[in-house]
This record gives sequence, C-alpha cells and structure tokens, in this order.
Amino acid sequence: MTTRVPGVGVIGTGAVGQAVSIALVASGMCGRLLVTSRTAGHAAALADDLDDMRTALGTPVRPAAADVEQLRTCAAVVVAVRAAFTNTRTDDVRMAGAGVNAPLIRSLAARFVGYQGTVLVVTNPVDLMTRLWADVSGCSRVFGVGSGLDTARYRLTLARLLDVATAEVSGHVLGEHGTAHVVCASSTAVGGRSLPIPLRQIREELTARPGRISAGIGRTRCGPAGAVLSALRLACGVEDGTVELSVPWGEAWLGVPIRFTRGRPGLSMPSLNAAEVRQLEAAGSKLCAAYRAVRSLPMQPLPSERQETMTTHAVRLGAADASVTVVSSERAVTDWSARYFGPWWKAAEVPSKDVHSGATMTATVDPGLYDELAFAVTRAPHTSTDYARAQLLVARDATAGVVRAVSPKQALAYRSEPGAGLLDVIGRDTEAVATATARLAREVMRGQLLRDGWAVLHASAVVADDGRTVLTLGGKGAGKTTTALALAAGGGFGLLANDRVFVRPDPAGEVDVLPWPSAAALGLGLLKALGWFQEARERLRAGETLHPTQDARVTEAIRAGDCTPLWDDGKELKAQVFPDQFPAWFGVPLATEGEAAALVFPRIEAGAVPAEKRASRCLGEADFMSGATEDRYPDVFGLLGTDGGGAEGARREVVRRLAGLPHHSVVLGHDLAANAVLLSRVGWGDGGKILPRQ
Repeated sequence: MTTRVPGVGVIGTGAVGQAVSIALVASGMCGRLLVTSRTAGHAAALADDLDDMRTALGTPVRPAAADVEQLRTCAAVVVAVRAAFTNTRTDDVRMAGAGVNAPLIRSLAARFVGYQGTVLVVTNPVDLMTRLWADVSGCSRVFGVGSGLDTARYRLTLARLLDVATAEVSGHVLGEHGTAHVVCASSTAVGGRSLPIPLRQIREELTARPGRISAGIGRTRCGPAGAVLSALRLACGVEDGTVELSVPWGEAWLGVPIRFTRGRPGLSMPSLNAAEVRQLEAAGSKLCAAYRAVRSLPMQPLPSERQETMTTHAVRLGAADASVTVVSSERAVTDWSARYFGPWWKAAEVPSKDVHSGATMTATVDPGLYDELAFAVTRAPHTSTDYARAQLLVARDATAGVVRAVSPKQALAYRSEPGAGLLDVIGRDTEAVATATARLAREVMRGQLLRDGWAVLHASAVVADDGRTVLTLGGKGAGKTTTALALAAGGGFGLLANDRVFVRPDPAGEVDVLPWPSAAALGLGLLKALGWFQEARERLRAGETLHPTQDARVTEAIRAGDCTPLWDDGKELKAQVFPDQFPAWFGVPLATEGEAAALVFPRIEAGAVPAEKRASRCLGEADFMSGATEDRYPDVFGLLGTDGGGAEGARREVVRRLAGLPHHSVVLGHDLAANAVLLSRVGWGDGGKILPRQ
C-alpha cells in the first residue's frame, strides 16, 4: 500500500490499543506511528515490539513511543485509553466505564484544544466519550468507532443465518454502541433484494457476541481494531466509502452512516420505518440523559501525573421548582456556593454519583487548562463584551449549540451548552472560580424561574412572621437598603432581599416573593447608624472577612475604626456583606419566601424628619431588572431564554396586582431609629400595622 497518512497516534497500550497498533503496522497505511500510555515503560515496550514486527514484515511504518503533546503532530489520533476498573455489570455493560473513563477523556481532550487532525475515539461508552472529547477539545473532526463494528457483526450474522456471502449483505446498525442499538431491517438488502430479517436472532447474537469473546480471551480487541482501521482509511482520505460512526444527531451523539469523499464527511442516512425512528429517538434520549452525568465529572490530571484518587463534591441549590447542581473537585468552590445561597435558597450537599439530570455546573481550578481554553477562544472568531465589570471574549458555535468565552483580566474561561443545561467554569485561582461559579449558578436559577413565570423587581424586601412582605422600590440611592434594614435591624422582620426579588402572580390572586441571593453593599455611615460598625470591626480584626469584591480601603477603614464615608470618583465605597453574615454577625434573620402586602417608595434626605408623603408613584418598567436596567450580566451564555426581568405578560400581571396594594411614599433621614419608628406606623391596608416580633 502506498503511504497516504503521514502519521497516526494511538493513546493507550491496553488490549485494543495494542491491536490497533499491530493492525496499523501490518497495513502499512501510515509513515509514522506514535504510541503513548499512562507509563512510559508500556509505550516503549510496545514500540519495540512493533518495530520487530515492522522489520519482519518489511512495512514502512516507523513506530515510536511518545508523549501526548507529540501526538498533536499526527494527522489522526486513536483514543483507546481505559481506566483501571472491574466491570461487574451483566447488562448495558459498556456504560459501566462512564464514571471512570470520563475524567481521563476530559484530561486528554483538554490537551488537544486547537488540534486540526482527525480523532477516532474507541473508549467506552464510546458515544458519550466521543461527545465529551469534542466538547472539551473543540476539535471539529471527532468520530466515535462503535456502530461500525455493530454493523460488521450484523452483516456477518445475517450472512451466516441466510447462508450467503457477507459481501452480499448491505445494512446498518445505528444508535448506541450498546443495548440501544437500532437494526435497520427495513432498508437491509441481500443480493440486492429485500428479504425478511430474523430480528430476534440477530439481536440475540449482537448482544451475546461481545460477551462471548470477552469471556474467552479477556477483551474484544481484533474487531475494534478492524473497525478503527476501516474508519481511518476513509477519514484520512486513503479511500472513499461509508462507515457508521458516532457523530452529532439531534441533541445526542450516536452512530449513523457517514460517507467520506476524499476525507470529507457527509451524513448518509438510510430510510427508516416508524419503529426504527422511535428506537433511534429512544437511543438519543438515553444518551442525552447519560451524558448529563458524564459532564458533571470534573477535569482532572491523568493517572501518570497524579496517582491519588480525586474526590468530587456536589451541592444542589433549589428555589420553587428551579434547581442547579454545582460540582467540583475543590471543596472550597462548592462550600462557597453553599454558603452564598444556603441562607436564602435550599442548598444541600449531594453525592456526585447522584448527579444524573437537571442543570449542572462544573468548576475546575487548573491554570494549564485555562491557558489552553483561553487560547482556543482567541483563535476562533469571537466578539467582545463587558461581563461582571470585565472584558469577555465570546466564541459561539451555533451548529453545536455551544458558547465558549474567556475573561483575560479575571483568568476565567467558560463553556456553556444551554440546550443541555451544562456549564463549565475553569480558572487559575480557587476564589475567582468560586465567585464566578456562584454568580453563574444564580443566573442558571434565574433562567429557570423566569421561564416558570417569575419576574425580577429592583426592590428590597422584608417579611413579617405571617409571611406578609414589604417591597421597597426606587432607583440607586433611593434608600431601599436603608428601609429594609431599618425594619429588620430591630428584630421585627426577616430580610428577604437587599436589592432584587423574584415575584410571580399566584393562583389566589396574590404575588409571591422569593429572594435574590447576593452580597449587600452597606456604606460605612449606614453600618454605624445600624449599630453594626463595631461588630464588623471586631470580626475583621479577629481574622474574619467580608465579601472579596469589597475594596481594600473599606476593610482598612473598618479595622481602624474610621466610619467616615469613603468615595472614589464620585462613587461611595461600601462594605460587602455575605448573606449569612446578617444573622451570624448582626442578628438579622433571613426569610426564604413571602407574599407581597405593601409597597414603600423612600427618598433619603440629609437632616430630614422622617415622614410619610401623600404623593405615591406607581410601578413601571424601570422597576424590573430588564433591558438597560440589567447591564452587568448580559445573557451571553444563553441561560435565561427570556427578558432578564421576566416575560412581558408576567411583568404586566405583577404590576396590575401590586397596584392594588397599599403604596407609601416616605422621606427618611439619617437617624435610623427615627426611620424605624415611622416605618413601623405604615399601614398594611387592612387595619394592621407593620409591627415587630414580640
């Protein structure tokens, strides 16, 4: 054979990796063969053995041991790595390796960001591992070898049952390389003619054959090697033809026929009857669900680089019917989310093995991986925007439904697959990754709540014991925080929100209210007026910290006992208080839900005597966190799916219902005690007052 492929790399020197390497040397189809393994000794030994074979056969293939980076110089790479584990499953056996193989595939794929060659994945479950490789690496020519072997077995089995030559049988097996395979009997032909296909016998043999081989010789190896060699010839342009490979189909990756012409792939689907269409859709649904669990596993070093077992931590957040799970190998990351959201949203630690469905975020601290992903984004066509007060470069792959982004200033990289509810955060620093993960977890929750009919008001809120809630509205500096804390500081109310709230019309004609978890910005003067300054000072001097977004000058002022307001270019610098610090430091309880009962529109005036004014304004579009009002976190990752303040119908109905509640315009001064006295006299509209707890 004339050498057509300059170089092929093989990752993995197990049974399949060895068989693939032997087939490549014997075929003579490549000029150079590089093999790598988790230990250099294994790769070197295999290379020597292959070199002996090359010499004996006189083939032109030059085998050599190599590291992973050297394989990037090859025209094609075969991924046959397998984690060490014992497969004890008796059904759906290929799925057993998902949990242990996924971290290896993710780590390897991250090293191939920007690779332009062809990748053939053999590692099982091959449909999931192929998709994972493509997602992490961003490579455009990634194929999974699995259904091609199933098709070969199908044609062989049918030929034997009908006592004809295998070459006379044409037909396909599609879908999952596993129990959800689809035998395309309706389009199968034997000798060019359609014949009745003994499906039951076919399926029994396709299911039993791999297990029978493994029981006899330990692993299937020659069949997979043949499927790899066949696919390589086509994908590398050595010859033209059709082979069944795992590629994107609908929302899943599964096996379908691909026609290669001079190495260029194109879909070549056979006709399917209604039953086969349903089977293929069921296979896709199964693989999509399984992929969620695979994607929740964090990236981690290869076994050769780090031998100890890596523990994965997971925290699930929930509010109303929305939920998201944060997964990371860094406990500091999941602890941060649990702390940040726990007081207001339900936050519970869950075993990472139980993360199977729903929105999932993975958070990874890995400087090398960040560098690779950042480089890939900058090489791809991208746009620039501001996100979280920093430049964000965004690269979109509309075909795959994937958004990749990098924030160079913050050293954070992102990958969002909104259609599958998956989001990755990768960075250099644990604290930066933790804060970004919490911020985006809130955005994921917001998207779910907005799609479920909730809207977001620019308001603070406090809740009485019976659930009645006071919403305080106004622009920046109007006094929303001052009003809420004046009511909460005396122990009369639970603090539901400092700056924003979720609101939704309920079936009873009322408006339900949920918290928007966030740090609270409190000026030094307000801290003093609330009587909290000294407590904050003692806590900081004892080594505790406020939110890391707080300006260092504020921290130093509090430690020094200086409560003089700080300003920078016309903007007041404020203390940034964690949600859980309200009850822990200042004795203010946090409420988790409520029902709107009254609206307050404050105005702060220096030296004013607190008083209620007759004039009362109504709600408007500016009171919702949408459009230009929401400028810090544009929906670049496709997490919301609607206006950031809520759907128009939801906003309109909230305005209508809140219009029927008591509205109070008040002027407040800098005397917090006097403010609290006035606010406690504001009526609910039913003869009741806002009264503190007894």
